[in-house]
Amino acid sequence: MVAQAAIEKAVQPSVESCVARLTAMETADDITQLRQRVNEIASSLNQDSQNCSRLTKMANELLHQPTILLREGKLSRSEIEDVIKSIEVELRSHA
Repeated sequence: MVAQAAIEKAVQPSVESCVARLTAMETADDITQLRQRVNEIASSLNQDSQNCSRLTKMANELLHQPTILLREGKLSRSEIEDVIKSIEVELRSHA
C-alpha cells in the first residue's frame, strides 16, 4: 500500500509534464496559424510605418490572451475564427 502510494506520487508529476508537453505540441500549429492570420490582417491595414508599428503592437496585445487560452486547452479550434474576426474588428477601428 505504501509502495503503491510512493509510485503514484513519483509517477504523477511525470504524467502531468508529459500531458502538458503533448498539449503544447498539439496547439502549436493552431497558435502559429492564429498569429499569422492576425499579422496578415494588421499588415493589410497599415498605411505608413508609424501606423504599422502601432497596429502590430496592438495585434500582439490582442493575441496574448487567446494564445494563452489555446496553450491551456481552453480555446477550441472552432473558436479561433471568431477570435480572428473579433481582433480584426478591433484593429480596423484603430486603423
